[in-house]
Amino acid sequence: MKKFTNHIDHVAWISRPENLAANIAQLEKLADAKLTRFERQDMGFVMYINWEAGLEVVSPLPEPTEFNQWLRDWLDTRGEGVMSVVFGVRDLEAHKARLEALGCEVGPLMDDHPDSPWRAKLTLWERQAGEVMNTAFILGDIDYADGVIPFGDA
Repeated sequence: MKKFTNHIDHVAWISRPENLAANIAQLEKLADAKLTRFERQDMGFVMYINWEAGLEVVSPLPEPTEFNQWLRDWLDTRGEGVMSVVFGVRDLEAHKARLEALGCEVGPLMDDHPDSPWRAKLTLWERQAGEVMNTAFILGDIDYADGVIPFGDA
């Protein structure tokens, strides 16, 4: 398993539901990458992601939930765009303890859903760790299976 440490792992945009198809199409065209759709009914959102490219787009589903209310509030106050960056760390709990010792609030542990279509590609744990320049800063302890991240020779 490999992971990004002390480096941005991936970027997540937020989209209004009515613009989602067009936003996905534009991102796929520009990046030449296919984003995989995964719906989280339990949390009330849909996500499109390409782990190899480090690209993610989220959008709230119509049925209100506690989680998607946060997404709706984000869209109402900030609109569409980059919502978060996920910064790779080696040890999520050690990084959490370091930030809390500095007086930073760190959110609850979030892990991947067992039905996600990329389960064979990675193991995911994340925690929100505040905002930087109007963007959520997420700590990510993500272990990738060999060959998922396409490193090439310079």
